[in-house]
Amino acid sequence: MIDFELVLPDGWVQIPTTPDTTALRRRTVDAVIRHHVPDSLPRDSAGPWRRMLRKELTEATEEAARQNARSVLLPLQEFSGVRLPGSMLVTVLESQDETEDPEKLLASLLADAGADGTYLEIGGAPAVRVASVVDSSRVGRKAPSWRVSYYVSNPDAPGTWGLLTFTVLTDGDIDAEPVQAVVLLFDMIVTTLRWANRVDVPTQDEVLAQLAEMDRPAPDRQPNGSSASARSEPSADASGA
Repeated sequence: MIDFELVLPDGWVQIPTTPDTTALRRRTVDAVIRHHVPDSLPRDSAGPWRRMLRKELTEATEEAARQNARSVLLPLQEFSGVRLPGSMLVTVLESQDETEDPEKLLASLLADAGADGTYLEIGGAPAVRVASVVDSSRVGRKAPSWRVSYYVSNPDAPGTWGLLTFTVLTDGDIDAEPVQAVVLLFDMIVTTLRWANRVDVPTQDEVLAQLAEMDRPAPDRQPNGSSASARSEPSADASGA
């Protein structure tokens, strides 16, 4: 199974979203909610937060599942007192045509993207970054969002691509410093992508271990940016993403 790894900062969780992980996804969402809004809190004050978090996680994971993504990455901790308003869908696409030229496909993407596209290398592999401002009405917001997609070729497996798409919500000012800081953080995570061959998949324990990491005292944690290695969840039909 061709897959790839990403290095996640502290406070992030990876939730599998493939059809064969529906039960695991629900258990993970429940565990995330218990972690951030524990049952020990007063019901009256915790109830609204618990419902809001469940709605947010459910919508994000269901959207990822609809797009045949392997997993969704979410920041759950606040940074400098701000909750990061974004999520990333992780997908592996496997074409039936192993003779395709990745450079031609990337050139086509760049031509379509115009000034919004950028050619770069990620993990030694050619890639394209496409950024755009999109309407947010479908998620119940009036302010626009940033959507950034990375198309990363696998140099050792022709026809295999990594597709990473993240969305960052705004309050209307798409160029605001906090918004651009969140976009930069997502960009930095994508640069950690490394292709790998795997036959095993993340278990429930591995997913929940990301939550347990948050509970450890700061001195016991690894340095920020290297606390967790996330891998995309293998899909039964990645080519349909």
